[in-house]
Amino acid sequence: MIETKNPFSTQLTNIMTVRDLKMHFPVTKGLLKHPVGAVKAVDGVSFDIKRGQTLGLVGESGSGKSTIGNCLIHRIQPTSGDIVFEGTNLKNIDKKTMRLMRRTVQMITQDPFASLDPRFTVGECIAEGLRIHHLIDGKKAISERVREMLDMVGLRPEVADRYPHEFSGGQRQRISIARSLALQPSFIVCDEIVSALDVSIQAQIVNLMMKLQQDLGLTYVFIGHDLSVVRYISQNVAVLYLGKIMELTSSDELYDHPLHPYTQALISAAPIPNPKVDRARERILLKGEIPSPLNPPKGCNFCTRCPYATDLCREVEPEFVDEGNDHWVACHRVSGK
Repeated sequence: MIETKNPFSTQLTNIMTVRDLKMHFPVTKGLLKHPVGAVKAVDGVSFDIKRGQTLGLVGESGSGKSTIGNCLIHRIQPTSGDIVFEGTNLKNIDKKTMRLMRRTVQMITQDPFASLDPRFTVGECIAEGLRIHHLIDGKKAISERVREMLDMVGLRPEVADRYPHEFSGGQRQRISIARSLALQPSFIVCDEIVSALDVSIQAQIVNLMMKLQQDLGLTYVFIGHDLSVVRYISQNVAVLYLGKIMELTSSDELYDHPLHPYTQALISAAPIPNPKVDRARERILLKGEIPSPLNPPKGCNFCTRCPYATDLCREVEPEFVDEGNDHWVACHRVSGK
């Protein structure tokens, strides 16, 4: 049952609604594969994604960001929870409906070279989806669409006859974007799409994605490690830790007024262009490693590394509540307990 009171419910239309999403990967032992536990990669997250906007997902490696992205496009089947896209609950749809949905929901990954078939020319890579979904008939029409997509992402149409290995990393990422756009999607998951690129190329790709969003009315989930990049492209940001959302609010609110200790630590570690300001500010150093998602801590997931943890934090999981101005936080300290 989808609740009516949700994080980020506003007058803007939600293209996707996620409630209590869980992705637990079973762990087995021995030849008979007896279950011995489960890796709680995503453990009960809820959020809304507004049409035409970008939701950023940030957190350390292993926090569950990419797993959420794969669940949203139904690349993997969640353990439980609801993902409602354009009014349809994805757990209730049949294969035919899912095939149609694949045209409107796309994913761009961190490594474009791994997602492009080296045996195909760039034109064939982009045209593959058009043929699979029977969106366009005829060689000439397909060729025109391919050239249109290449031009849209800032590449010359004649590169359609070349192979992926002939391009730089930034150019290959543009090709991946063109391939996703060829199906005319409304929703794209961007999974670390600039993390492997040089800083100058990162800026070009991010600006391209923002222009495409404005021109085509696209909705993004932008997964990343670089907090400055995520802030630049996202209207709203969710901070994840060990499979749970610690904090969720608008981008400016999160970066200007972080409430959760984990968010404060992440932002304090992000570099600032001004060297004097960067050297003068206080940094919050987190001790220890992220606990195993196979055996997360009791109470708050962050309690083993939090400098403010109390006995309550170690025993009781904090509720995810709105502290005002659509600023959602899961922290006993913030809630005054």
